[in-house]
Amino acid sequence: MNSIPDLTALRSAIEQTDRQILALFEQRMRIASQVGALKLASGRPVYDAVREAELVAGVTAEVAPEHRQRAVNMMSCLMRQSRGVQYEMIARESDHLIEPLTGHAQAQWPQDLHVLCQGAEGAYSAEAARVLFPDHAFTMTETWADACEQVSDGRADVVVLPLENSSAGTVGDVYDLILRHDLKIWRSLRLPIRHVLMGNANAGRHTVHTVISHPQALAQCSDMIRAAGWKTRESLNTAYAARTVAESQDPGLAAIGSRAAADAWGLRIIDRDLSNQADNQTRFIAVGRDMVTTPDASQISLILRLPHQSGSLASTLAIFADRGLNLTRIQSRPDPDQPWAYMFYLDFTAARDDWTAVQAVLYQLESEMPLLRYLGWYHEQRVD
Repeated sequence: MNSIPDLTALRSAIEQTDRQILALFEQRMRIASQVGALKLASGRPVYDAVREAELVAGVTAEVAPEHRQRAVNMMSCLMRQSRGVQYEMIARESDHLIEPLTGHAQAQWPQDLHVLCQGAEGAYSAEAARVLFPDHAFTMTETWADACEQVSDGRADVVVLPLENSSAGTVGDVYDLILRHDLKIWRSLRLPIRHVLMGNANAGRHTVHTVISHPQALAQCSDMIRAAGWKTRESLNTAYAARTVAESQDPGLAAIGSRAAADAWGLRIIDRDLSNQADNQTRFIAVGRDMVTTPDASQISLILRLPHQSGSLASTLAIFADRGLNLTRIQSRPDPDQPWAYMFYLDFTAARDDWTAVQAVLYQLESEMPLLRYLGWYHEQRVD
């Protein structure tokens, strides 16, 4: 009768095999580093997709069919790790390689700033601008597009924009504007949003049949709106909605927005705490034409267009995990230049101590992605 090894013996065999694999892994990484030195000296690119595909196919061809795909996956990971060694070595030796990407960032923003935000008095963007730039006055614009155009052509220095909400998601047009005007993020702010229902002097919950606000605010208060049976109208801004209600003198029309908007437009507060989530927050960003990276920078934002191949998203995300960098956000958006294709917007944490790893990641992404846009390295503020 054949004896069957017990679990302890099998585990011991696995451990011995793993030690052999790791010894060979270290040997391969040392060789990869030497290859990187030769590529740096010769100016050859680290990544050769055709050669890698041929190598993976060749070395896995004789693997048993039931394990071949696993072998392909393992070799692909091994190739990525080998490239990582080379990118890190080259980045350490050649800081200038990522300078065209990151630019020559200023360490602080100018003393005299022309700050813009969209909307009217009482807008949440105005509140965010006061927090981000307490020592500067700001100008309100009609639309985000107009504000971004003014910053892009030099008529203003920085604009405060809403980027995403904790319950209603991304403000998609803002990403498109940042990309179109090649703007850079200077600072981020998480601002608590406390919506109120406001109307004219004769308005009350019993008179209201229609609420007006920005689409994001309507989405953030959708549960209350649905329960009350109110109709909705969209406005460019929550403060514009308040102004519309004030001008209408219609007790059946109410606005959703900030308490500051109610005060600014002489409206009475009918109800409070309308948001679906008790902890409703909107993330605002300050964006400018030039790169500014202050000493307290802790977060990096990027835009990527991925290679059109199987597993490209998973492989790209693994680049961050390989170096211990924490991705805090990933968002896909339609690619404006390629129908039915998508671009990915990524945020990851990166303190000053992480700069070596960050350099390698940026260099690797710049070398391997069809498109990489560096949006900025900045600090995120919070308001309790």
